[in-house]
Amino acid sequence: MPCISFSQELTLDYIFQDTNIVNPRPSLKFINQQTSKIYYYADENYDGMLSLFDMNYNTGESFKYSDSGETASEFILKTNGDAVTIINGDLFITKNFTASREFTKDIKLTETDKYEYSPLAISNFVVYRRAGNYFLIRYDSLKKNSVELALTNDESDSISYQIIEITDKYADEPDCVLRLFIARYDNSSKTPILIPDYNSTFVKTERRKRGISNVNLLEYAVYTIGKDSLFCKINEIIYPSNIRYSTAYADYSSDGRNLLLDAETLDRHERKLFICNIKSKAIKEIYTESDAAWFERHSNPTVFLDSSTIFFESEVSGFNNLYSINLDGSGFTKLAGGNYTITESAIDHTNKMIYFSANAELPYNYNLYSLNFDGTGFKKLTNSDGDIQELKLTQGGSVLFFTHSYITQPNELYSFTVSSGNVKQLTNTISPKFTEVNWNLPELITFNNKEDGQLIYGFVYKPLNFNPKKKYPLICFVHGAGYLQNVTNGFSPYRDNFMVDTYLTQKDFIILDIDFRGSMGYGKDFRNKTYRNLGYWEVSDYISGIEFLDSKGWIDINNIGIYGGSYGGFVTLMAMFKHPELFKAGVSLRAVSNWKNYYYSNWWFTLARLGNPDSTGVSEFYEQSSPITFSQNLQGHLLMTHGMLDDNVFFQDMVQLTQKLIDNKKDFEVMFYPKESHSFYRQTSWLDQYKRIYNCFEKYLK
Repeated sequence: MPCISFSQELTLDYIFQDTNIVNPRPSLKFINQQTSKIYYYADENYDGMLSLFDMNYNTGESFKYSDSGETASEFILKTNGDAVTIINGDLFITKNFTASREFTKDIKLTETDKYEYSPLAISNFVVYRRAGNYFLIRYDSLKKNSVELALTNDESDSISYQIIEITDKYADEPDCVLRLFIARYDNSSKTPILIPDYNSTFVKTERRKRGISNVNLLEYAVYTIGKDSLFCKINEIIYPSNIRYSTAYADYSSDGRNLLLDAETLDRHERKLFICNIKSKAIKEIYTESDAAWFERHSNPTVFLDSSTIFFESEVSGFNNLYSINLDGSGFTKLAGGNYTITESAIDHTNKMIYFSANAELPYNYNLYSLNFDGTGFKKLTNSDGDIQELKLTQGGSVLFFTHSYITQPNELYSFTVSSGNVKQLTNTISPKFTEVNWNLPELITFNNKEDGQLIYGFVYKPLNFNPKKKYPLICFVHGAGYLQNVTNGFSPYRDNFMVDTYLTQKDFIILDIDFRGSMGYGKDFRNKTYRNLGYWEVSDYISGIEFLDSKGWIDINNIGIYGGSYGGFVTLMAMFKHPELFKAGVSLRAVSNWKNYYYSNWWFTLARLGNPDSTGVSEFYEQSSPITFSQNLQGHLLMTHGMLDDNVFFQDMVQLTQKLIDNKKDFEVMFYPKESHSFYRQTSWLDQYKRIYNCFEKYLK
């Protein structure tokens, strides 16, 4: 095996240079089975700019589309090789795009002063948006268009719409050419929240509305009149109860006779499947499940396998598995699953096959699997370390596309040929700036939580010249999002922290990164342990991990630090405030310090985990889960950073906690970033922040 030479010395300036060293990853946009081509975006020049490519997935021949000349800001590739395009704000049909490889204006569909955007194409109809509203137009090959039909006309600051599903099939009504399922949101009851911007001569404020909308579910039936006109009838769909449901998925049956609705209560404690008969308008509940805490959605859709069988994911077994049920609610069957998580799936209706990714053998490895519609014929299709995501099938089901990544290799596009089982890497676009660094591969560890015995998975990053007889200062990294898995053999969603971990180990720190309670990939009991007690078990898992490393003799138990962003910042604060005897230094980035604040900015996340703070008996759960409640206990050194334009975790969280720490005469530092939101986008801000993180740990842990 040839020796690999790594020439680049790693510094924070190198990691956070002007152009990201982890350049944008390839993303598959369209598949055209007739020409055996895929269309994807990739950064071939490693400059942070995505370009459009097509590739023959059989031969590997690729073509890069020029960025010069007139290009489409958005386009949809149709199966016949044409494309629906937005060029200079107007809507066109580009004929034979797959052959010409040019965005031509062969059929002009709109010509307005305002921009069209977000097109959807089905048969010879195009649905698009203008100034927030939806419109519909029909065209033919002779360049004749129908008169534009306005589907909605009252989009405003208080009213918005979302097309959830569309079909051009309806067997019982031949004059109906399209059916659309649309949600109308009335946001007038939401609370307006102001986000100040201090970067101009005078302070500006951006107004955002947050809260729960009132929703009307509308089923549009579109009819044609002669050659040029369209009209529609609108029927409101009302769930058979007064409960406010959120519709996660909707799907028309292949014959168009029924509409499948997958709905959940806003607190995500209850979920139901409904069938709406289009002709009679009758709605029937066919399935229900509930959870004492809350359930999470993954990326497996709820759809018809055929006109009488429904496919969906569920956690009723304790893990996210795949199920089917009949149209009348009978025949509930597990198709695939066990004590593992199925994250994504792709359905081949032609050959009646289901493909999915799961961590079936090991929690930290995701591979591809397949089975028949009836649950038979289970097969493992890949056997590699890493993570598999973004599954997409050709129309006939002959080739499955996906992205694959490894710890030290950001994701690339791959193909799996069903007939031969051949796996092929299609793209190779990782920047040399990344590959020239000798990245530190972590060591996988497992340990049991000392309080309840739960098995925890983690990564330990050791210094390159690790000496098992030396005790090193330890830094705990805490991932964000709450429900996310970071201990996998795939490339970390926290790529910056992965790179910084290598840098920190060069400075003689050990890094501990664990999938604490609440993380994805380990089942709902593992996640729901945190219900109405956020921050307790997460920190408990870290303490058990620290004690495990201490038992190995690797760490200096008197020099423990912790840091993380968003949810990771919240856990950092809880660790610093509730266990000051252990954590000597901490850095919280964009952290939630008061969950009541976050409820009013992001009810969806908080309502499921803690409940409505305005309800009787709920406020105590918010108090015991909020770091600000315990801030008077701070003993170690704390650094807090936050973007002032943050519209997720508002800047007020850090402001209020700062005042509380001042009142309690605590030792801490703050750094705010006037031009940044929740996720920073300026490399100078990232660099400044991580220099402060490093300096904090260097000063207080050594």
